[in-house]
Amino acid sequence: MYDSREVTIDTPLVSVCIPTYNGERFVAEAISTVLYQTYPGIELIISDDGSTDETVAIANFFRENSSLEIRVITNQNQRGIAGNCNHCITQAQGKYIKFLFQDDLLAPECLEKMVGLAETYPEISLVFSRREMFFNQGAESDPYLIMVYQDFQDLAAGWSQLKPVQWGRDLLSDPRLFEHPINKIGEPTTVLLRREVCDRLGGFDPHLNQLVDLDLWWRIMAEYQVGFIDETLSYFRLHQHQKTYQNIREGTDTDINFFAKVSSHPDYDFLPLNIRQKLH
Repeated sequence: MYDSREVTIDTPLVSVCIPTYNGERFVAEAISTVLYQTYPGIELIISDDGSTDETVAIANFFRENSSLEIRVITNQNQRGIAGNCNHCITQAQGKYIKFLFQDDLLAPECLEKMVGLAETYPEISLVFSRREMFFNQGAESDPYLIMVYQDFQDLAAGWSQLKPVQWGRDLLSDPRLFEHPINKIGEPTTVLLRREVCDRLGGFDPHLNQLVDLDLWWRIMAEYQVGFIDETLSYFRLHQHQKTYQNIREGTDTDINFFAKVSSHPDYDFLPLNIRQKLH
């Protein structure tokens, strides 16, 4: 375990951001994977969005008992997931932003390898890696979660050609871009972001109900290079309390706002007109 004060020119500060809401079941495990990172330059920001359980108490326990710099922020008014993520970014002091959702886990070498790639290639503004899905205890027999596991386990296989370093526009011109799964980058836990780019592009769009992360990934990819690490550096927990799980069970079509934005918003002028028109 390292102290965040060990930051040097060679180890730029990474702001690990955990946006929380009623996450008492798993948040301690998520925080623990931050404490055991092999990378030395870390600050941890936990931004809670009005939890009514013990999430904040658990976060404060770690803040009071860890040598790592941990800031626990409690929102006075609920911001929603996109708003809470954006609030994390505004509070961050690091050169890089690393989101970790309260259900998920990081491999010990996650930050070391992601920052290493980003520092080697300064044109990179987004680094992603493979991630592994795993079932929370008791969830492995749920048919809906089994479907998610089968459909979304290997996101990287969805690209025609994936390189360690390439222009994001090369991926956005992939003929398989709109094939399933639509989010071939992954969830926020799988991604490292350059802070200045988040500031310039305005972060996550709070008007979207779903695919909020993909919207930001594509906007970054339209202008910058991206890096891919062909290793499992994070772990995505499957359980019955996830918003995505609830949408699947209820048959809710929450992607419609995203595709409406892609078809008409100036942010997506980089896509060919014939592709955008198909999404109307």
